Amino acid sequence: TFEIQSPLEGKFYLTKNTSETAIKVGDVLSEGALIGYVEAMKTFNAIRTDKAGKVVQIVKNTGEDVEEDEVLIIMQ
Repeated sequence: TFEIQSPLEGKFYLTKNTSETAIKVGDVLSEGALIGYVEAMKTFNAIRTDKAGKVVQIVKNTGEDVEEDEVLIIMQ
């Protein structure tokens, strides 16, 4: 089991527009897969997984404020 943490403070979003499909619990992601975005100062920063794995928990909701190093997603 490993955690994906926010690299910076801002608002967490699973997608930045309606054309994207949000990840969900049970999804199997490859290394480098996009898991969401942290928006800071009107810039959407893409968050990617550094390991392949399965999403077991999405800790933060879309639009929720996050701090640097706060856990966003738990994978295994």
